[in-house]
Amino acid sequence: METLRAILPEPIRQAIKHIPFDQVYELRLRANAPVVACVDGRNFSLPADVTCEDLENIVHKAAEYAIYAVLDQMVKGFITIRGGVRIGIAGELVTDRGQVVAIKNLSSLCIRIPHEVKNCACAVVPYVFALNRPVTTLLVAPPGAGKTTLLRDLARQIGTKYPTLNTLLLDERGELAACYQGEKQLDVGQNCDVITGGTKAFGFENGIRSLRPDVIITDEIATADDVAMLKRAVRSGVVVIASVHAADLGEVRAKPDLGVLVEQGVFERYVVLRMGEHAGEVVGIYDRALRHL
Repeated sequence: METLRAILPEPIRQAIKHIPFDQVYELRLRANAPVVACVDGRNFSLPADVTCEDLENIVHKAAEYAIYAVLDQMVKGFITIRGGVRIGIAGELVTDRGQVVAIKNLSSLCIRIPHEVKNCACAVVPYVFALNRPVTTLLVAPPGAGKTTLLRDLARQIGTKYPTLNTLLLDERGELAACYQGEKQLDVGQNCDVITGGTKAFGFENGIRSLRPDVIITDEIATADDVAMLKRAVRSGVVVIASVHAADLGEVRAKPDLGVLVEQGVFERYVVLRMGEHAGEVVGIYDRALRHL
């Protein structure tokens, strides 16, 4: 991915030449430490040390030397660049009246690289696509286990299998469709509208009102507001396909807000993933009563 290579210092560019870059999911850059690359689920230390100056330069290049233009993202802890590459940022928070207004003295970056794996959702499609339309589904997996990749392929397959349905993608961090200046960089299917950068609550409320979606796809349901808006969307007749960080269904049920949705049978399908030999390994698929299918 040339956009990413262009913002990296020369020693790091040289170091990553020796690894299969198409299988790299993350690069972790920590001040005064070697680069760590996550390659297909395994971590490798690379022969390139990182300085604080390197971290600052990477962020400035990622922002195209216009930090003010990406400040809204930075105060949320990340920057997304062309191609859907997300750069997570750690450093010293600058606050004003309890609100984060900037990040300075950067200490580390976590660069997450999206992978478009077409047809990776084929194993779950027969369960998620039923009765001539998709069904409301929750993907359950720990971080890095392939939820985003699977969601992207489900969006693409909905566009292929159900060309009359309108899909709305709530891409809060710009990773699913990787829109750049309004143009999708990754294949999320036909008849797919994308809202990038807004909160899920904004996307659910305003998207339903103005874009009339039949299906809403979103990553990482986390807050009480997310859960409330998801429930309202389903009650209004919209199919929702979402994901959540959790190791298993027991952990989902233990979450105060999501647990209520489980008990009420809001989700018709649950797809549980884990980080196995490869990201996105399906552990099990369950119906709304949590029966294994």
